[in-house]
Amino acid sequence: MSCVMATLVYLTCREEPAFEWFADSLTAQLDPGDDVELIVVDGAHSGERGERFARAVAGRAPLRHVAAKPSPYNGVCRLTRRNFFAAASARNTGLVYARAPYVIFVDDACVLAKGWWRAAREAVASGRVVSGAYRKDWGMEVARGVLISSRAHSGLDSRWAQGDDSCPVRVPGGQLFGASIGAPREVLLQVNGFDELCDSIGGEDWQLGVRLEFAGVPIYYERRMLSVESEELHRHGTPFARIDRTLPAAAYRQRLAEFGISRRRVPGACDSSHMLLDVAFGTESAQTQGNYYWLADLTEATLAATTQRFPRTHWFDRRPLAHL
Repeated sequence: MSCVMATLVYLTCREEPAFEWFADSLTAQLDPGDDVELIVVDGAHSGERGERFARAVAGRAPLRHVAAKPSPYNGVCRLTRRNFFAAASARNTGLVYARAPYVIFVDDACVLAKGWWRAAREAVASGRVVSGAYRKDWGMEVARGVLISSRAHSGLDSRWAQGDDSCPVRVPGGQLFGASIGAPREVLLQVNGFDELCDSIGGEDWQLGVRLEFAGVPIYYERRMLSVESEELHRHGTPFARIDRTLPAAAYRQRLAEFGISRRRVPGACDSSHMLLDVAFGTESAQTQGNYYWLADLTEATLAATTQRFPRTHWFDRRPLAHL
């Protein structure tokens, strides 16, 4: 097989991300000549952690350890009282730093199953947008990047039955889930990356898939790209909160009208997570709604300056961020 070029963006904000599991399981699968770089986007960035991550790969792959870019919702530049989950901002950080034409995002506290990289490199070579499978386990025992045993399986990917063990399967954009997401960098830049409208709430993965579908980009579910995640670490290992505020029904409809949407597309509560759905399907737009920059124009040197354009209120109900 010919070599491929890819940037793997590993996202973490946890005190214990179990990075060694990922590093060992990936590097054991790489083929000679594969041009792969690793970028760790770390919401708990420190020199000590950087040294730990560097030791974990120990020359087997080039690695850069970077802080998540400034966000109004978390980190040293935040406008909120406490740290909130801001995965869209962190993922966009990886896109700024990525040097390869194809980027794969991987969640932390996981082990890549055997065959993950072979399927991933097929996606790289083909230029497909893919979403890898996942499973959540309790009590994982891992040795040298191999899952030896688990005490219990607590969650299997809801898309599993749709998949195929021999090839990727096309799925709706709303089934682009974040355990492993791979896409050409240029495709993601054309839609301005992940939408920071989702920061503090979540859902930046499926929302990207919906927008890509509106852009005419097919999404594939790749069951062979299986990652197994630690339920303990995912449940208890993050210091960041989420918020899902609500509005009275009339105010909710008025807010939708300000996005140019005349009716709800998804029935349910009048909360911010449902409005993400209503806005995505109601605007039928491939572009982001909440990014205060054009991602393709950002560089490593200009990331700090994005603080000058921070929103001061939450987009959903316009509550001042300083009150959150």
